[in-house]
Amino acid sequence: MRITEVETYLVRPDGYSFKWGEKQPVVPIALTFIRVKTDVGVEGHATAWLPGSHSEVGEMVELFFRHNLIGRDPLDREAIWQEMTATINNTMGTKATSAVDTALWDLAAKAADLPLYKYLGGHQDSKPAYASTTHYNDIESYLRLADESIALGYQAYKLHPFGVPDKDIDLVRAVREHVGPDIRLMIDPVNHYDFNGAMRVGRVLDELDFYWYEAPIRDEDIAGLRRLTAELSTPIAAGESLVRGIWDYANLLRNDAGDIIRTIGDAMGGITGLRKVGAMCEAFNRQIETHSYGPTLVQAAHLHFMLSAPNSEYYEQAVPGGMLDFGMKDVITVGPDGRVQAPTKPGLGYEVDWDAVDNATEVHKTWN
Repeated sequence: MRITEVETYLVRPDGYSFKWGEKQPVVPIALTFIRVKTDVGVEGHATAWLPGSHSEVGEMVELFFRHNLIGRDPLDREAIWQEMTATINNTMGTKATSAVDTALWDLAAKAADLPLYKYLGGHQDSKPAYASTTHYNDIESYLRLADESIALGYQAYKLHPFGVPDKDIDLVRAVREHVGPDIRLMIDPVNHYDFNGAMRVGRVLDELDFYWYEAPIRDEDIAGLRRLTAELSTPIAAGESLVRGIWDYANLLRNDAGDIIRTIGDAMGGITGLRKVGAMCEAFNRQIETHSYGPTLVQAAHLHFMLSAPNSEYYEQAVPGGMLDFGMKDVITVGPDGRVQAPTKPGLGYEVDWDAVDNATEVHKTWN
């Protein structure tokens, strides 16, 4: 089996924009669908997503893969991954390499006629999901979405708050009072706090029995994360913004800078990268809780990894649902028991609507 062609499709769906805190602007989102074709007719698919109106994912694919991917055996994933990460190590580059790596795993599992999590070794057939909010401007919106999420079956709820410590303290108190003691709560201020603000919020989270405290300060602040980890009882989840590859996670682990490791597989090495960091975490007796907020194929890649990992607990589902489903014929759903079931179809298990993608494409590139 040989790779014969790679295609990229850049689209900017209407309404795809996000804001991760009171002080951040609204940012439009661009999607790049990647399609890897072979001489036996099996294809691998993946999606990269990034802020703004960038086309760099396609350009990064062209930079490396015009000469280094066509004609290769797609099952040589590790060799290709090593070459990719040695060649391209900036943020846009890791988005491209992560998407291509995911497409190669999708392709391999399809060739084996297995769902990807089974191809990875299998471990569980379902995962509990938590509802993950976007940013809102008022507490009432978070309370309303909590009610909607719990009514759908979710038993865990994660806030992307205002990003201002005093306002976020008011928010977490209001949400805990509103949902009661039995719903697990998490918070992700997306690295917006300074150390003192993070500690002040953390003391309140301890009082309110939050399940984890994600990205309180910059992930590069090893000393600050280590202090928060040591002094707060709420588990610190760190590492999500480290998108240069797998190596920064070793620093977090050996410095006890976090109780839980967070990763974004679509930005730090794809499924191959996730597996490497997952093994590191297991060796340090740590959980790996991957970011899976994103388009369907991004979510699916993380879901398959989590289903195959013994040290991963929760699947992250964006709420309200349907925000990021563009270009798909089927999507991931959470059942009334608050769990997401393992896909049953080969590969990632979710089918791209290539006609819809093609009709919305602004830039289409082909390498063969």
